[in-house]
Amino acid sequence: MDIRTESRNVTMAPRWHQEIEVRLYALQDGHEDILHARMTLEKNLHHKKGPKIATARLVCNVRGGTFTASKTEKTFEEAIRATFFAMGEELRSYREKRKKKARTESSRRLPGRSA
Repeated sequence: MDIRTESRNVTMAPRWHQEIEVRLYALQDGHEDILHARMTLEKNLHHKKGPKIATARLVCNVRGGTFTASKTEKTFEEAIRATFFAMGEELRSYREKRKKKARTESSRRLPGRSA
């Protein structure tokens, strides 16, 4: 898995980088289907945004699709956790659909053969 991290308007703290890597490997665990992941942390400097200024955006390329999760919270730690939770739900749903589709395709009768 190729992992890229970047930050905008904020310096990437080493603990954030480490947490991102640990959480990405946890998402990958047992599936080995994530080809590329890119995490972007961005601090919103707009004065009307309110207390939620930390945005985390995760883009994962998997076999058969690309998924994006983005969350804005008060702190980067909260934003990273919320983003990975959302991505976990997306990947879980995708993997269940893929598994279900594989089962129905394999149970179909092969053409040209009579039962």
